[in-house]
Amino acid sequence: MARLLPDADPELLVAGLLAEADRPAVAGEVAVVEDAAVGPAERELRRVRRQYALGEAARSTQHDLNNPLTALMAEVQLLELEAATAEQRAAARRIVELARRVAAVARRLDVSQRPTIG
Repeated sequence: MARLLPDADPELLVAGLLAEADRPAVAGEVAVVEDAAVGPAERELRRVRRQYALGEAARSTQHDLNNPLTALMAEVQLLELEAATAEQRAAARRIVELARRVAAVARRLDVSQRPTIG
């Protein structure tokens, strides 16, 4: 049905089909009817598209985190070298360590290095 009417609202389609069958709609039934209308290849294609979109979002987030982190670490390392007191150097070292932890989290977002499940 979705192939015949690609722009139609799936909930309205299901409601119409159920009205034809003379019974009320049940919560979650839209997804079941929609999945039944497509074959395994179409479901796999949808799964792969969702996985690809998640990977793109993760890569974008990783890039958005790494750019300012690189600049932050460079600036703090310079401050650490120029720090006048031991307390200032210690504070700079703490900032560098925290920035490294955030960079490690960003590296874990790299889903291209992970095997796919499916």
